[in-house]
Amino acid sequence: MNISKPIYHKKSLSRAVSSQKIQSIPNALFKLRHLVQLHDREAFSRTDEMWSTLHVLYVITAGQARLISAEGKLTLNAGSAVVRQAGSLLQHENKRGSLSPIQGIAIAFDSTENEQLFWPFGIPAPIASRTLTDRAVELVQASTAGRDSSPFRPHMLFYELLDILRDHVAHSAHEDHSWLDAVLRHIHQMYTHPLTREQLARDANVSPEHFSREFKKHTGLTFVEYVTRLRIRMAQEHLLFANPTLQEIAQLTGYRDTFYLSRKFKQMVGSAPTHYRKMPKKIVSLTYNYTASLLALGHTPHMGAVASWMEEKRGEHGQDGHEPFEQHSEYNLVKHTDLIANAQPDVIVGYAPHPASDELRLIAPTILMPFEELDWQEQLLHLGRITGLESNAQTLLNQYHQLEQEANHTLDQWMEGTRGSAICMFMIGEDGAYIYGHGWGRASHVLYQSLGFTPPSRMEQDGQLLTGYVHVPLSEIHLYAADHMFIAYPMEAAEREMLDNLLNQESWGTLSTVREGRVYEIDADMFYGFDPLSIMEQLQHIMRHLTSYLSMQ
Repeated sequence: MNISKPIYHKKSLSRAVSSQKIQSIPNALFKLRHLVQLHDREAFSRTDEMWSTLHVLYVITAGQARLISAEGKLTLNAGSAVVRQAGSLLQHENKRGSLSPIQGIAIAFDSTENEQLFWPFGIPAPIASRTLTDRAVELVQASTAGRDSSPFRPHMLFYELLDILRDHVAHSAHEDHSWLDAVLRHIHQMYTHPLTREQLARDANVSPEHFSREFKKHTGLTFVEYVTRLRIRMAQEHLLFANPTLQEIAQLTGYRDTFYLSRKFKQMVGSAPTHYRKMPKKIVSLTYNYTASLLALGHTPHMGAVASWMEEKRGEHGQDGHEPFEQHSEYNLVKHTDLIANAQPDVIVGYAPHPASDELRLIAPTILMPFEELDWQEQLLHLGRITGLESNAQTLLNQYHQLEQEANHTLDQWMEGTRGSAICMFMIGEDGAYIYGHGWGRASHVLYQSLGFTPPSRMEQDGQLLTGYVHVPLSEIHLYAADHMFIAYPMEAAEREMLDNLLNQESWGTLSTVREGRVYEIDADMFYGFDPLSIMEQLQHIMRHLTSYLSMQ
């Protein structure tokens, strides 16, 4: 068989590799250096100081970060990011109130050896971008995937992040809707006052026609529809949270005529204000704890944030008789408000402040409670009122108070009225531990409020720890020693062994609490929630440890 050889034509070959077709490629401007997942505001501050000579991209995945830059204050909500240029700092504002403990990702990078005077991101400013957040999460996953994963993927994702940032800045420069953002903020702040399209357009320095066109394009509603919906939503929230008269509601929502308010309320809600509270309601719960509390009350949410620990607990306490409901993570519900809108809820409940509270309020009346400022009993009573199950809420609280009285009677007998100090620690391996004050659950309120123990003196020095939380490095854990220490250890055996080895090298073994056997192991999942069932279980678990120790003395 003859196999003919291919014939190459010199002319076509030269045309294919013509130097006119070859494009030069720009030099890489930045290179990825470090990446870390962050779980509290202290960790953010430490990375900011540690990486002061590098550029850092901070991505917030949960909670709310309040930062102070040289140019002013910034507020970053879940799903947003900010770039801090090398040589500058972003300090955390010391202000109470948070959606949940701040979580996020810090990505440090610097210029290449071929350094150019090029910085496309401007002064620090919040960047709300789901795509950017998704890429940052993918970058974390790619960087921790192990040896078998592609070594190129983290760098590819890093450059995609930079490209998204650059496009965002370029897009923002061409489409400035800052006037519309200011208008919406003004409406939400001043909805109880008379508002007109003409006045707001004049204040924004745009024509009424342009105002109406851009307002409808941006919100999907006309100006009048938007203001009316906001006012009726606020009327619903006042009715759910208290028992105001129709005249009081009118004053609280900007209506002078109660008959006009009633007519608009019925058009939008389907019932008169006087009958609204008795209507059955589809509830969306944005937090794990509120979902668990609703189930404990006997109300199945239409949609709710659910943690894995809840499923086991529901089965143990006979809660599996509840109807099934749509379940998501807290982060998913913060990130995708469209999921909530598609569910068409009658009420939304969650923590205050919330990054999308204005958007949520246009979907349904939104009850947001300050997590750090209301204790779990007050929050449960409010949920009982919203669902019309106040009597169930009070029954649950009575059950807890009965357990509380029995526990204190037992401790009074064993301890002769003196409690001493106690603490709950949640170990996270070689990084140290989290310690929570009573305002953050994790059974600290059981120790300090219900059982009368005092915090360690170091907690009192920290101040904000009594109503917040703090990350404690492993080398400083002994400073928070108490007479009784309840500790949640890592679940993985290898991580637990590593932690034990590290603790043995520190000042741990010299503590009298450790030597005398007053360190008690707790289950982190059990001690996570502050719904009624979780808290009753936490109290009983703590008492079993204490009575077991005291009976041996």
